[in-house]
Amino acid sequence: MPKQKFYAIKSPEWGKIVNSWEECETIVRGTKGLKYKSFSTMPEAQAWLSGEEVAEPAGLRVYVDGSFMPGCDKAGWAFVVVEDGKEVAAGSGYTVFPAESRNIDGECMASYQAMRWLDLNDKYATICHDYEGIARWARGEWKAKSHIAQQYVAAVKPFLFRVKFEKVAAHTGVKWNERVDALAKAAIEKLKAEGKANA
Repeated sequence: MPKQKFYAIKSPEWGKIVNSWEECETIVRGTKGLKYKSFSTMPEAQAWLSGEEVAEPAGLRVYVDGSFMPGCDKAGWAFVVVEDGKEVAAGSGYTVFPAESRNIDGECMASYQAMRWLDLNDKYATICHDYEGIARWARGEWKAKSHIAQQYVAAVKPFLFRVKFEKVAAHTGVKWNERVDALAKAAIEKLKAEGKANA
């Protein structure tokens, strides 16, 4: 049975906690100015709503993200490894082939590269992602129909015993999610600066 999650949503005027991603998505989709974040416990969600700093969960966590920009046919990817609230490793780059699904290609590559890092270092961790397909495809909850999804599922299969997944809300001020997002964007900016954006 899936572990209970609490989704805190806030604007400058109000705050609310719901018990499912579906309900949270219904509220936040298309509404500007809202921030939202998932938590494992109600007290953590309440603390975030009230503006208290929530401590980073203990253990090894790997934040992953992808990026895509107009004028570039590749997608950027990045991962940041965090242990007990401190960055211990990071990696970034861009896809070898043109991105078929824009930033989703980068998201998938970031997750794969993160799992490779864990395997090379004999580590186990939580993959923190903002694109839902990262976990859904890997766990077989979504059918991998696209070429990139099929490639991703096949590539990560040997490493799944090392990870569990946690969805984090994009662009809501989560420190490490913002850091990995910046790294993925920087990989694309570097590619464009080198004149290889449409190679």
